Amino acid sequence: MKPPTGINIERWVQACVTATRAAPVDQETQVDLLYGISVFGGIVYNAELLDRLIPEELMLESKTYQRQRERILRENTIENTLALLKRRFRTEEVSALTPALQNINDLERLQQLLVAVPEMQSLETFEQMLHE
Repeated sequence: MKPPTGINIERWVQACVTATRAAPVDQETQVDLLYGISVFGGIVYNAELLDRLIPEELMLESKTYQRQRERILRENTIENTLALLKRRFRTEEVSALTPALQNINDLERLQQLLVAVPEMQSLETFEQMLHE
């Protein structure tokens, strides 16, 4: 993505975005391509420039972005659940629950478990809920 001689970075990135938007591909492919420009362009160029030139609404449509976001949310929810459990029950037994939590692919289910931690009377009660 190096700009040709004589073209400043902002004009070059804008030209790349414009060319991608004009490409004869379906909308899903187009937003994935724009997301790719944002990710890989952000390695070399100022991320704020890319944020300004590629609207966030388009990023949200990208299936690649959605998968990555879901994975990050899932990982954070598991980490937060384990942290709350360790704080609430102060036992090393909490670590043994990590594989069971990691086997849950449903983010909504993980979030339900996270929210339930403060109400749990015992770690065993949480384990029962975990295996329901």
